Amino acid sequence: MLGVAVGALRRHEVGAQEEIDLRVGTEDLPELGLAGDLQVYGKMTNLGAEGIEVAIEVDGSTARECARCLAPVTVPLHASAEETFALSGPWPSVVEDTLDVKPMVSEAVLLEEPLRVLCRPECAGICPSCGKDLNDGPCECTAEEVDPRLKPLKKLLESREEKR
Repeated sequence: MLGVAVGALRRHEVGAQEEIDLRVGTEDLPELGLAGDLQVYGKMTNLGAEGIEVAIEVDGSTARECARCLAPVTVPLHASAEETFALSGPWPSVVEDTLDVKPMVSEAVLLEEPLRVLCRPECAGICPSCGKDLNDGPCECTAEEVDPRLKPLKKLLESREEKR
């Protein structure tokens, strides 16, 4: 739980604001694969009976693997999110004057996750036969294996090239 005390804010008039400044450790959100601590900062606004509006910014980095060569890559992260938390109802978000922002931080980080991570744009990847990292140079593999289902097509293409 990443709890933020909201008791004092709730006792102020509607429109009152308080700052949020949290350092979130890798042990707090192990499922996100963080490369270090996250800095979470922002504002909470008292909306009266409607609840509490929270706007946050998240800065940090995540540890990922290159999609081509599987090398470790540290990806910088900046995310933002806004949400209104209910004070009452069947599922109140504020319990004992504490608001848990962990789900909000997790969601903000996950929404900024890149679809594909590369160690560098020109990454050569790994050889599909021997597994050598091709960024370190070519491998010793010489035979190009052809899928048995595609051998007739290869023969057809070779015969066309011979006729030219």
